[in-house]
Amino acid sequence: MTQTTSHPNSAPESYDDNIGRLLQLALRDFQTRCAEKLHARGYTQLTATHLTILSYIDPAGTRIVTLAERAGMTKQSMGDFIRELETQGYVERSQDPNDKRASIIKLVQTNTAFLGDAFAIMAEIQSEYDSVLGNGGLANLGALLKALLNRNTDTQ
Repeated sequence: MTQTTSHPNSAPESYDDNIGRLLQLALRDFQTRCAEKLHARGYTQLTATHLTILSYIDPAGTRIVTLAERAGMTKQSMGDFIRELETQGYVERSQDPNDKRASIIKLVQTNTAFLGDAFAIMAEIQSEYDSVLGNGGLANLGALLKALLNRNTDTQ
């Protein structure tokens, strides 16, 4: 009988195939490509963190506390990033109609150049991924991810 010994500080052999790690690396790749393409178009003040925060804002707007939860940071840190994005003209703040103490953060819709560039860049990256995956691979991946994310809402 062969016995395998593992070192307490070493990763298991399946570490590189762990789905959580693969999803995280794929997200990081997408964000890095977005940042590089936005910087090439002149949006050099946006960091990867800014782009992540922008992606967490719902079309109708999102409260700072919700953005902080989604990003895994404190409300204070999120508030600092939101102030930077406000100063740069990417987001705007309005009072939450349901809670006068809270603010709703929305993308600035009048910043059409940025929004147009951002959506065009996302389409470019998706096209690049589609070329790599080939033969409907990206569509299949998207469908599988949606099924995974919607698994709890489909059983009612």
